[in-house]
Amino acid sequence: MKFRLIISLILVCGLTFSGLAQTQSVYKFKTSVDIPINVVTLGAGLTGIIKNKKNQPFTESQIEQLVYHENKLDYSSINRSYSKKIHLASDIGLFTLAASPLILLADKKIRKEAKYVIPMWAEAFTMTMALGGMTKELVRRTRPYVYYDDVPLSEKMKKGARASFFSGHTSVSAMSAFFSAKIYADMNPNSKWKPLVWTTAAILPMGVGALRYAGGKHFWTDILTGYAVGAAVGILVPQLHKNKLKN
Repeated sequence: MKFRLIISLILVCGLTFSGLAQTQSVYKFKTSVDIPINVVTLGAGLTGIIKNKKNQPFTESQIEQLVYHENKLDYSSINRSYSKKIHLASDIGLFTLAASPLILLADKKIRKEAKYVIPMWAEAFTMTMALGGMTKELVRRTRPYVYYDDVPLSEKMKKGARASFFSGHTSVSAMSAFFSAKIYADMNPNSKWKPLVWTTAAILPMGVGALRYAGGKHFWTDILTGYAVGAAVGILVPQLHKNKLKN
């Protein structure tokens, strides 16, 4: 995953700056926007990778002494069941929503803007992944299932057991859903479907987050934070690339 992230970052930079010579469009690449986005993404991604190499997983003695002492809102998360079936369902939800921007290409007007939409999605995706990866490694919050008695010790002693904050599944799902809704709304400002599109974009990522909670992977604060980060990135990246001359 680390290598895929680095490759993605390189591709984003290449796709972004290959489109700097442009004609009039709803969107356009801007050095004042794309350079800061890629710098932040690259910095966050590399920080996460470096910290991941330095950080150590729980030892058996640390797990034996572990006691929940966080906020009351999240306490219910440590009384759930660890379910691989629910984890699989959340993975399916993530992959489905992550691919949702491809549905936009069915729209003829959006298809004409693909040379902007696809690189913007790549920017938003890698930025969300990089911010999530960095935050997980800096915060190192214990996942709920580490407190469960029925989870194998080997599972609790993986590095991922200390990567609860914030929910990557929720953030990527929210980013893709809100990105899709934003692109659709920008390209179809008078569409009667806009309320339904935005409502769907708001609901589906929370469904993925609820599955992460139900399966013991995340606390509610992990999920809500991931949702907010993903939604913000999904909306802001297209908004910052809008061509003001077309408004």
